[in-house]
Amino acid sequence: MRIASTLSPLLAAALLASACGGGAAPGTSGAIGSDAIQPDGPPGVPTSSSSAGPTAPIVPAHPVREWVVSTTGNDAAAGTAAAPLRTISRAVSLAGPGELIRVRAGTYAERVLLMGSVRDGTASAPITLLGEGKPRIVLGSQSGALMVVGRSHWTIRGFDIDVENRPAIGVAFSGNVQGTLLADSEIHHAKYGAGVSFHDGANGATLENNDIHHHVLAGQDSHGVMIQPTARNITVRNNVIHDNSGDSIQCYSEDGRMPSAPADGILIEGNDLYGNFEQGLDIKTCSNVTVRRNKMHHSQGNGAMVVHMSAKNILIEENDFYESGLAIGVGGNRYGPPPSGIVIRRNLIRDMSTARGAGGGLQLANSQGTQVYNNTFTRLQTAALVLGSGDGGPTQDLVVKNNIIDAASAVSLGGQAPGLKMDSNLYQPGATFRSGGSSWTLSQWQAQGFDGHSLEGNAQLDSTTLAPGPLAVDAGERVELGPTCGRGPDIGAVETDC
Repeated sequence: MRIASTLSPLLAAALLASACGGGAAPGTSGAIGSDAIQPDGPPGVPTSSSSAGPTAPIVPAHPVREWVVSTTGNDAAAGTAAAPLRTISRAVSLAGPGELIRVRAGTYAERVLLMGSVRDGTASAPITLLGEGKPRIVLGSQSGALMVVGRSHWTIRGFDIDVENRPAIGVAFSGNVQGTLLADSEIHHAKYGAGVSFHDGANGATLENNDIHHHVLAGQDSHGVMIQPTARNITVRNNVIHDNSGDSIQCYSEDGRMPSAPADGILIEGNDLYGNFEQGLDIKTCSNVTVRRNKMHHSQGNGAMVVHMSAKNILIEENDFYESGLAIGVGGNRYGPPPSGIVIRRNLIRDMSTARGAGGGLQLANSQGTQVYNNTFTRLQTAALVLGSGDGGPTQDLVVKNNIIDAASAVSLGGQAPGLKMDSNLYQPGATFRSGGSSWTLSQWQAQGFDGHSLEGNAQLDSTTLAPGPLAVDAGERVELGPTCGRGPDIGAVETDC
């Protein structure tokens, strides 16, 4: 099993050089079609900005009682080490707050359903379901989601959840799952719309340090993780999610066909998202989402990340985007209001390739009030910024400041960017700015009323950390970045003088 490293070596080095964190949460424009994933087993128990809580210990220090499960056990036994139970299902039906279930290595052909008469844990006494030697759970002759989680304060660790290319979800969360954690497991090979789904009012769960991969439907979307309408306060952290026929993670919306409350309060942090047929991350009509310190790379779709439909209050910070066709696309197709409250700051955007798509940095189509602050763009094959193309409506009141744009083609400006403000950026010498069939130098661009205090010069980016040279240090405008160091903020993603 591959376990995620929180940051790529490049981004980790950059953030060490910076030592200044960001704040808390306040694509190409084409739609990524997807149908809602419904629970395919018995229904679970049918309530913001997410705050990641502490990770539960692997083994509780003093469990009230231990239950043991073994492939050689018997469900009529006492459930002790000497007389283990045979099924995980029997053990979860017996366990109570503060108790530990140890599942020995082997293959268990059963659905694990934390619902019905299964008890909740408590915040001070969670129930722990622990795999020893990575026991494998498969469906056997049954059908439906392999694991259904509808109980609060459970800690589930160390399983191989193998859907074996069956038409079923690997893990389905629903209802009050406050304080429940699924960690250190492998969820793979679902032949369904997603490997892991949060739906039906799922509230308060954490998905951490898992390997989620190879969820594939021929010619259709199958996402690693899908966060659906009515989900709340979900944390997806430090997972490796890859090689799916849709996105690594999709925050899904009904796109107006069936109104329901959008997912809200989502933290997506420290994940490694790559190798999918579409994007690493697709945010549709979801609200109050923080996307922080992820790696998004080697997307087969044009962009590593898209934000569209009616997404609202999306913070995208300190991520490392590379080896894709495009880093982020905002706007395009939508139902209802355009995306709003989008903040893109302190990201590394590098090594984009036309072999994978556009080969540029950001494409900002219809949106309201998007802010692009202190990012570093380098080693791009086409324009770093494509703005105001009119795809789906205007790019209204866009602000672009304090960015290092180390690209020969800096900006491609369309005709629908009313209220655009650009300033205090650092551009590559000789960079071009294109609009309405004209190509301008920086001085000519400034004559059009843009970038009056921006600079042109060699950023002298460190090849490892992308920390800038002296020209960018303390040269930025004071914008909403949280703490900075020195006389003022540096231009670019990396704050060098902390």
